[in-house]
Amino acid sequence: MIKIEYRKEIESINYLPLEVVNVVSEIAAILDDNYGEERNADDDGGYILVVENEEDIKKLNDETGIDVTTAIPEYVDLIKCSNGEEYTNSLILCNNDFGISLIIHLSLTSKELLDYME
Repeated sequence: MIKIEYRKEIESINYLPLEVVNVVSEIAAILDDNYGEERNADDDGGYILVVENEEDIKKLNDETGIDVTTAIPEYVDLIKCSNGEEYTNSLILCNNDFGISLIIHLSLTSKELLDYME
């Protein structure tokens, strides 16, 4: 699982499809612009988690308290990539000023999260 807190960390996911990198970059820019590039991302604004495998799904609850089978996302968007892959972007709000964006390959995204996709 890769944690992206700031726009300057985007290069750590350059191996992912460009469409995914662009979505993560946009989210990181919004967080940096609204909460500052020097913020404590664990307190102010939030961060992005790129979930890479089943092991990461299992770690989510332990590390963040997010259970993807019971979480109620603000939204779930589909990211269609030019290479044919598909990912989801799910925003989980933890409180008024803190959210975690989950970037998950469609094949790993829980049915419960997919039910929220428009």
